[in-house]
Amino acid sequence: MSIVIGPKEGYVAIVDKGEQLCKTPLIKIFALSTFAGCFIGFGALLSITISGNIEPMVMSIGVGVEKYIYAMLFPVNLLFILLSGSILYTGATFTCPSAYIEGRAELKMVIGVIVVAWIGNIVGGFGFAILTELCGLNEGGVAKLAVKILEGKTSKGFGIIFLRGIGCNWLVCMAVYLQTMAQDMSGKYVGIIFPISTFVACGFEHYPANAYALPLAWLASLKDDYKEPGQAGWDKILLNNLIPCSLGNLVAGVLIMSCGFAYFFGSLNTCPPPGLRAKKEEDGGKDDPKLPAVEEWRQNMAAQAAAQAAAPQTQAGAPAAPPAAPPPAAASNERPAWIDAISSTTMALHGLCRAEVALHLEDSAWVRTNSMAVDGYGF
Repeated sequence: MSIVIGPKEGYVAIVDKGEQLCKTPLIKIFALSTFAGCFIGFGALLSITISGNIEPMVMSIGVGVEKYIYAMLFPVNLLFILLSGSILYTGATFTCPSAYIEGRAELKMVIGVIVVAWIGNIVGGFGFAILTELCGLNEGGVAKLAVKILEGKTSKGFGIIFLRGIGCNWLVCMAVYLQTMAQDMSGKYVGIIFPISTFVACGFEHYPANAYALPLAWLASLKDDYKEPGQAGWDKILLNNLIPCSLGNLVAGVLIMSCGFAYFFGSLNTCPPPGLRAKKEEDGGKDDPKLPAVEEWRQNMAAQAAAQAAAPQTQAGAPAAPPAAPPPAAASNERPAWIDAISSTTMALHGLCRAEVALHLEDSAWVRTNSMAVDGYGF
């Protein structure tokens, strides 16, 4: 078995994941998304803690080293989330619409999962920010870098944050897709780390990450040591970042990733796709669309099964019958050609041996003659 499945099979796995999410009770979706918000906090806190305490290195090398370290440490949170079954708002905008396009989920459940995941992520992120504050970890370099992040993320315009949200979730959904294709732990992490570190280093906007980092910075800004004039409050945090970021993430997940891969490997290239067709009355409203991505594979498997069924079967435990003996050759009075070939070869070998014997006898006579001559010289 390959440790990486193909892109078509990867899309089928995404559709299956979306179908499972849409069949999950919303209270469980909320719990899983709250956990995901906390896991985001673990990775973000790791990145902020390391990057916020290397100021001498940043001063000597440049701000790029701070971004690099932050970007390479941050993806650990997505490993926690995807392998534990937790739910991010960003990933749900890819999986659930894909299931709807393929006719495997209802629109109201798709909307319900996405909305509840959005709420659960900010509850988990804000809750973990409070835990960070209570643990005394939101101090020193951590608090300074958090306040710096708050200023940078709330000072841009609505349109810029919206577009950065599109770029971000494009990469986040690619990480979800690539880790789905990988079938072992190391492969999954490779599929996660490169897209996630790319969006972090480039400065794109990720709603679940901001739902932790910005509340953490807001808590730090309440302290006199880190308070600055004109710092953003919750009005700017929501209107200048979280809302446009969420909308950009939604556009990337639904239009770019879900619709794009449904067109490449799914049913969106049919008109209308299964999710938009009217349910058939004769089958009780059920619709089981066939994905072009795996239809050829299913046909090959069916053909192999039919070939095996047509082959003669032996009873369990009974030894297989020996192969039938070949029919006897017809009798013939003609002399086979190979007998004449053997006779000719034998005669030739016989003549060759006689010639060798004669040559040997001649050599022996020469040796005797010359031996007597040598004895005459008194050697």
